[in-house]
Amino acid sequence: MSLEIIVYCKEVSNNLIPQMMKRLNDYDMVTEVHPEFNFNGENAGFLPFKFRLSNPHLDTLKGKDLISGFELYIGDFNLQKAKEDMRPKQSFFEKLIGKKQPEIQFAAQEIEDRLKDCKKEVHFVWHSGDSFQLRFALLTSAIFAELTNGVCTYPADDIWYDNQGFTDKTFKEILEYENSLNASKIKFFEFQNW
Repeated sequence: MSLEIIVYCKEVSNNLIPQMMKRLNDYDMVTEVHPEFNFNGENAGFLPFKFRLSNPHLDTLKGKDLISGFELYIGDFNLQKAKEDMRPKQSFFEKLIGKKQPEIQFAAQEIEDRLKDCKKEVHFVWHSGDSFQLRFALLTSAIFAELTNGVCTYPADDIWYDNQGFTDKTFKEILEYENSLNASKIKFFEFQNW
């Protein structure tokens, strides 16, 4: 099973990488991203992170270098095109009689107002086979939205997030999830090498 968060933003730049890493390290871990990672698109797919938890809740995690990550996909975005793509196709008869198409909403008007200048969409996808993919996908997407002043959504439930305090709230929810996992339920991988 996979889930995704999408962040819509004006632009994506490699200048964000050091800022993202600094912010990730503010959340009870020491982490580094794969050394060849960049936002130029050649790295679509799984993005690995090496990390060590500062204060793990399980003894089995203490002092271990781990590896996790998420799938990352970057594409172009245009609100008007996205709305047109959502519009139902007219039948030949409807076109013939000139039936007017209804206005399509991509999101609530206040969200569309924030989306109108966005040119990129960044997908953060995680799977349940590794307990820490949730941490990296959610925390990185929240930080990314914060740094780019982007618009973040969880499309499976049509939830649109406000960036105000979003990263801290996300981290709190991540810790609640991770702390609910006992040693027999947690799934993790130890770091070997890049």
